[in-house]
Amino acid sequence: MFVILLTPNGSPEELQPVRDAHYAWAAKGFEDGILLAGGRLVPAAGGLLLARNDRAAVEELIANEPFAQRGLSVIKLTEVNVMTTAPRLEGLKEGQEA
Repeated sequence: MFVILLTPNGSPEELQPVRDAHYAWAAKGFEDGILLAGGRLVPAAGGLLLARNDRAAVEELIANEPFAQRGLSVIKLTEVNVMTTAPRLEGLKEGQEA
């Protein structure tokens, strides 16, 4: 699994016109089954997404993120080897090395 951390480096005025494109980008990631969950950081300082364990697909997805493409955010990608989950989340361990 991957954690995608988006940190804005643009002003709110610069980010606002790109927000709908970012939401469409995220929706496509969910439709394609790459993204699993996401949300805004609190307090507002960017966002966090969880993605499936397919590095090539995740890297391709983040290469097309609208804020980052315009230099308005920085993306940090971190791989996580999920070891323990609640019973309903066992699928998060699929495709990982033991």
